[in-house]
Amino acid sequence: MLGLCAVSGALWSEGAGARDSAAIRASGHINIGVEPGLPPLGEYDDHNELVGYDVDIGREVARGMGVEPRFVTLASSGRIPYLMAGKVDIVLGGLTRTPGRAEVIAFSRPLYSEQFAVITPEDRGVTSFSDLESGAHRLVEVRGSTAVAYLQQRVPEAPMLLLESYADAIRALAQGRGDAMVDVIEYVGHYLPSQSQVHWRIIRGFAPPVGDDCIGMPKQDVTLRADVNRILVAMEHEGRLEQIYRRWFDPVATERAP
Repeated sequence: MLGLCAVSGALWSEGAGARDSAAIRASGHINIGVEPGLPPLGEYDDHNELVGYDVDIGREVARGMGVEPRFVTLASSGRIPYLMAGKVDIVLGGLTRTPGRAEVIAFSRPLYSEQFAVITPEDRGVTSFSDLESGAHRLVEVRGSTAVAYLQQRVPEAPMLLLESYADAIRALAQGRGDAMVDVIEYVGHYLPSQSQVHWRIIRGFAPPVGDDCIGMPKQDVTLRADVNRILVAMEHEGRLEQIYRRWFDPVATERAP
């Protein structure tokens, strides 16, 4: 994703099309980018309603600004382009703060931190992260995710199949189109039961925390950033931020514990 961000900086340095905080308030609504294929951050429930951690956070931000939330669905690769093109006013979707991204967009204060794991079928012969260094094992990754840049630096010899969603990536692993995936297990773990015929191996502990996940905003709108951070600080002090996190992440953490 860092390469895309560098290009984005040249094309959208002024954040063409982005609405400022005053325009958002005047319109009575805020457009919030979320990824519906990334539970527990975003997904459709049995009633075809959009739910998840990001949806709850987005509603709180809208409420704090006194406007209506309007959710815009997108894929990982569309998070920054949608923001820079003004299709959304803020964006979530597991958006990790990185130096490359910080050159073209602004970030809120952190929502939470995340950590990588290797996800692999047990019969593929991958038992540690170092097994990926030889290039003998093919990786399956989601286009635009932070893991792609990490792997290009750490295991440059490993061939990589890039797909558009986590559901597609897990399906590809189950079908034998690749041997392993590196990403945040709290997200990817939700897709593993869909391929219950596979005996999955989860490998942790090889990397420090990936970084902080934040809300992304246009770089030039200092007022909007201050508004969002004010809302998040209030949520933290009142315990609502932790409440939302526990609602969506704690059941998964318990279920996936090694």
